[in-house]
Amino acid sequence: MQQTKTLKVRVRDKHVPLLQQMARSVNFVWNYLNELSARSIRERGRFLSAFDLHPYTKGANKELGLHSQTLQEIAREYVTRRKQFKKSRLSWRKSGGVRRSLGWIPINTGAASWKSGQVYHNGHYFKVWDSYGLS
Repeated sequence: MQQTKTLKVRVRDKHVPLLQQMARSVNFVWNYLNELSARSIRERGRFLSAFDLHPYTKGANKELGLHSQTLQEIAREYVTRRKQFKKSRLSWRKSGGVRRSLGWIPINTGAASWKSGQVYHNGHYFKVWDSYGLS
């Protein structure tokens, strides 16, 4: 029987500018989906599912510097949170200022891989602190 272990690793600090740019793009997509969903409810009286939101973000991954599966994960997470809080419109995610939102980049397990002691995602290699001796 094969076992799977989940490890938390910390990305090195030199990747902060790239990760912050990706987090700003995630916030941009979140806010876009928030506005699109609120407009759909207002005009048609219909909640959009994650599947309904995918065509609106299709092809934006190259301009935003995100993986296409990341866009799908943002849509899935948005719909989950909207249902959880039972709201037609959620709070805006802010990228700057003192009350900025926590930077997060949802990564699907199929979109990232471990190559030569580094995490490879969306065409970038991210060095991590190897406290487990993975390499």
